[in-house]
Parts: sequence; structure tokens; C-alpha cells
Amino acid sequence: MEWNPEPVEAKIGIHFKNRETLRLALIHCSYAEQIKEPETNNEGLEFLGNAILNVAIADYLYHHCPYLDVSTFAALRDKLVEGERLTKIWYQLGLGEAYPFLAMEQERSLLRQKSPHIFKQGFKALVGAIHVDRGFSQTRNWLVKYLIAPVLERHLKPIKERSSPNKQLAFVGDTLLKGVVADYLYRYLPNVRVGRLEQLHSELTTKQRQEKCISKLTAADLTALNLANDQVLAKSMKTLLGAIYLGYGASDDKGGFRKTENWFIEQFVDGDEVLRKAISLLLADGKSQKWIVRYVMGYESKDYHEGRDRFNQVMEG
Repeated sequence: MEWNPEPVEAKIGIHFKNRETLRLALIHCSYAEQIKEPETNNEGLEFLGNAILNVAIADYLYHHCPYLDVSTFAALRDKLVEGERLTKIWYQLGLGEAYPFLAMEQERSLLRQKSPHIFKQGFKALVGAIHVDRGFSQTRNWLVKYLIAPVLERHLKPIKERSSPNKQLAFVGDTLLKGVVADYLYRYLPNVRVGRLEQLHSELTTKQRQEKCISKLTAADLTALNLANDQVLAKSMKTLLGAIYLGYGASDDKGGFRKTENWFIEQFVDGDEVLRKAISLLLADGKSQKWIVRYVMGYESKDYHEGRDRFNQVMEG
């Protein structure tokens, strides 16, 4: 029976361009096993959604709570992403009784109270799906409406002075770094399991790598970004990314998030190096060259020979 996405779209208030992305967000790994498609589950979208959720929260705190220190930023973020809170919102949206798709061994009322919270996982996967389908700006606005503002709006104060500008900028930049790398890996390496994506993510965001990247920047690079106070910004990748994001226009999805990601990837990420590491990990997991060429590198069966040549080229460096 063909799945009808309209009831879910009506509940969340978003019409998906690619409805298969929405369906994937709703497939728990237990259901994927039940339908004998174990790799067709929402864990990848949850990985992405977790990072995007944190960026959206950091963005809101930076713009609406300038009077708070960074430790309070972090505490509020942690409060917003608690399992019980995200589960509650999942049910408020009317998704709890039917979604995500589960291989039911227990009543949902019992699952709602258990950790790990499968509805929290579903919520994050839905965030990831909205981001993939509609972009960051709409995802952030959706999160503000359903999660962030209902918790924080009534506590806001009319104070414009910033408590610690550089630290707040670094807070935004830290979540942004993790967000753009998660987005890049999710799109660049389809069908790679989350454990391997997390491993690659960690390698691309280490403190040592950030320092190495900053050291490569020239005065001309900073001038081209048209940022204020270049000397301060150049000392921290996190602060620099936060400034680039805000400078490009954080309220515009064609500006802030995507342009910051494109700049970071172009400057500091070698796609072949990332793919080579991913292939090595996949081979260690027992995946065949043919599977990698088809399902990760994206070559159709008719283009397999071309894909194999590309595979060998990447592995030879």
C-alpha cells in the first residue's frame, strides 16, 4: 500500500518537495529491520538533525538573548533538547500515536517514558528531513515556532548590550562548524552508516585541524570576507565561522548557512581525502567496491566502469 504523507504534512505544517525524505525520517531502525531493509532508517537524518537543531538554538540565543553569558547559552540549549521535551512536542504535533514507524514490541505509552527516547530521535530526524528538503532558514523558523519560542520567549528581556561578544560569536561558530560538517558529510556520503559519519565528523572538527585551517588564512582571505576586526577573528575558527555566518546574512538561507558551508568546504576540505577515508572504513566494514561505487559514489549500473575508474583514482591519491 502506498504511503500517504499528507496527514503528517498537515500536522507539521510543511509540504515536502521530496516526500520520500519525510518517509525516511519516520522509519525507526526496528521497522527497517522488520521490512528487511535495515539500511533504510532515519539514523542518518537524526545525525544531521541533531547538528541543525543546535545551530538553530544558537542562532536564536545570539539574536534574542545578548545579555546572557555563554554558560547560560549552553544550559538553555541543553534544556531545549532534553529527551522528554522533544518527546512532548512530538506528541503535541500529533505524531506520537502513529509515528515513527516502529516494530512494536511495547505500547507507545511505555516507549514514551523510556530512554533512549525514540520520539526524540524521530524529532531530530524530522528536523534533518526539513533541512534537506526546505533549507536551513525554514527549518530554523519551524523550530522557533514549535520548540524554541514557546520555552524562551516569555523570559526574554529588552536588553541589547552583549555580555561577552567574542564568546557568544564562538558559541555560534562552534555549533555552526559541527552543523556544516554534518550537512556536508550527509550529502556527500549517502548510505554510510552513522557511526562512520560520526568518526569522519570528529576528524574534520578537531581543535588541531581548526588551528591548522586558521594558520592557512592570509590577510587577503580575511579582507575578501569583508569582516570587522580581522585580527581577533583570525585567532579562532569558531569565532571566524560565526562572523562569516552573521555577515553573510543568517536570516537568509541563500546567505548564512549555505554560504558559510560552501566557504568552509572550499577552503579547508579535500573531498577526495574525505572519500578515500570513507571508502577505507566501508571496506573494513565488509562493503564491496561495487556497492561503494553504486550507493556512495552515485554511479548507476550502466556507468559502473567509469565509477570504478574514479574509485581507483581516489584510492591512489
